[in-house]
Amino acid sequence: MIDRIRNTIQSLVLKIKLKQHHREIEMSSMNVAKTVGVVCLVDKETNWNEIKKVTKEFQEKGAKVEVMGVFYGNVKPLWYIETLNVTLCTDKELGISQIPTGMHVSEFIEKEFDVLINFLITDDFAPFYIAALSKAKFKIAIDNEKNRNHFDMLLKLEDINMGEYQKQLIHYLSKIKI
Repeated sequence: MIDRIRNTIQSLVLKIKLKQHHREIEMSSMNVAKTVGVVCLVDKETNWNEIKKVTKEFQEKGAKVEVMGVFYGNVKPLWYIETLNVTLCTDKELGISQIPTGMHVSEFIEKEFDVLINFLITDDFAPFYIAALSKAKFKIAIDNEKNRNHFDMLLKLEDINMGEYQKQLIHYLSKIKI
């Protein structure tokens, strides 16, 4: 019952925010992007390691990468090491509605990244909300019904896991010629 009410509130808030949402759309690639935003769920060490591989690839090409991770809880996992380019959105910023709020979330959403990667393979509202409202110029996500109206490039995966997503992401972004 509470989950249904929460889902209704989340959908309504997102719908209202999307009506006010405007952004420039401009294709980008691995070699061209100077600023990259990554939205992810910080839930498993193996997934986090795949995300770090992608951020490292972009950084090696000279891009400035910022990560907005959503973490359900207050005690950070032992394997998570905080760095300057990573901000965690915790239960404090999510509240009972699980709608991300706060200064760091707002600043991330407002940045016009050249590329935004929604590194979400599950159906979690908070990371999706941040990615959908982002003002990034070129937004990428896994192909599913929910993502089709909010992202510019969708990757269809046979086997949905972070390792496969990371490989396909790097492969296709490297192939784009601008």
